[in-house]
Amino acid sequence: MKIGWLILVLATGILIPAQAAMNAKMRMFVLNPMYSALINFGMGAIALIVVTFVTVVMGQASSWRGASEAPWWAWCGGFVGALFVTVSVLSIPHIGATGFSIAVIAGQLFGAVIVDHFGWFGLEQHLISTPRMIGVGLLMAGVWLIQRS
Repeated sequence: MKIGWLILVLATGILIPAQAAMNAKMRMFVLNPMYSALINFGMGAIALIVVTFVTVVMGQASSWRGASEAPWWAWCGGFVGALFVTVSVLSIPHIGATGFSIAVIAGQLFGAVIVDHFGWFGLEQHLISTPRMIGVGLLMAGVWLIQRS
């Protein structure tokens, strides 16, 4: 059911500005933005270890060997996550949670339109259309308007 997934993603998205603010606050205490990002990923790793253990105990199918068969670019998601957290730690004190969030959303939408258009990363191809470009343009206008205030 798509609506359930959309609600889950929306609810998770609500947490992104809070996460960025938490990481920026941690930076104030540890001083180095890399320490803040490392703490973020360390806590995330602990959470994933616990959840992975629970799902394996519950019988969720899994295969570590399958990872060796994945294309090289499938291994790069962690690098993108590290970049995202680091950029949030560095930028939030300067542009705020709203500026950060709207810029991230606009960048995500722009990137998604490109990925969809070319069908990269094994996704189904969805060509760029006028409504999609208008949506991206409106979001970019939102970035500009929010940063003006």
